Amino acid sequence: MRLEVGIIVVVGIFVSISLGLIISNPDATPKSVSFAKYSDELYQINQLSNKYYVMEDMQKFEESKKQMQEILREIFYDYLELEISNVELIEGQYPFRDSSAWVEKFDLDPDSVCNFEKQIPLHMQLITQTENYERFAKKYSHYNLTLSILDERSYMSNVHYGLIAENDKNQSASTYFHIDSCNNERTDKELLFLSCFDENTHYRYATFNYDDIVSSYSNSHFCKAELDPWRQSVYEYGQKLTEERRAFEMEHMMNIENHEEQLEVFAEMNKQGDLGNIVWSIVHGKFDDQKTQDMIKQYEKQHGSLPDELLELIENRNEN
Repeated sequence: MRLEVGIIVVVGIFVSISLGLIISNPDATPKSVSFAKYSDELYQINQLSNKYYVMEDMQKFEESKKQMQEILREIFYDYLELEISNVELIEGQYPFRDSSAWVEKFDLDPDSVCNFEKQIPLHMQLITQTENYERFAKKYSHYNLTLSILDERSYMSNVHYGLIAENDKNQSASTYFHIDSCNNERTDKELLFLSCFDENTHYRYATFNYDDIVSSYSNSHFCKAELDPWRQSVYEYGQKLTEERRAFEMEHMMNIENHEEQLEVFAEMNKQGDLGNIVWSIVHGKFDDQKTQDMIKQYEKQHGSLPDELLELIENRNEN
């Protein structure tokens, strides 16, 4: 009898201590509990969205979509500790379709495409473990942030998570993460990615170049890679090429009168596109890469010599 009383007392003390810990910190929900809770909610909301979408009940569909956006904001804060201003679920990308639809549409292996809505909390945890996320969050956590989720399961079974930061000066910075929907592993080959855009100056730069991205994160600009003088001159040349191609398209695409003219216009556009690929590869610091050198050889074989202005830039690099 004394033994039983002793056990009851010990158990009672343990329960009291446990309850005391819970009461003293009522908001401390174990991640395993919140993971299961979020997974179930994500699944249920997506099911409702699918149901209303098929029924063409757009009012209820929009309501369920807002529910999904709210819970994604909540998950993002719990797992990534960032306040998200907006969750972008693009038409045609949401509701998240059953994997069987992708298998049928693209004739994929059924084992290569999986449903992912229940795994989103896990994906968030994986994202927080990346250097790409840590650096982006460190610089942009105090700005307006948008989360976008794109269903890319037709390509490598990927789920695309994009983060966009914006300030009040019409400038933006963005990065992304890809997670395999079946094995829940990150599929990005590069450590970092950053895209910068300034609507006022039309500055645009997207790169995987590690040093360029680190320089952008560490300098005083909202989002701008500080290139060395030679690559900066190639960048400016590339900007000029982009404008020339845009002007060419506007001038000729709407005035094609016959098949022969169409072939000529497309041939010129392909030439400009091939040149642009070479230039931007150089801008990203890959002039000496075999792939860039092969692109140059292919251009010369198909279109002739590189433009004199680019050849002069390359010569300047060799002189420096």
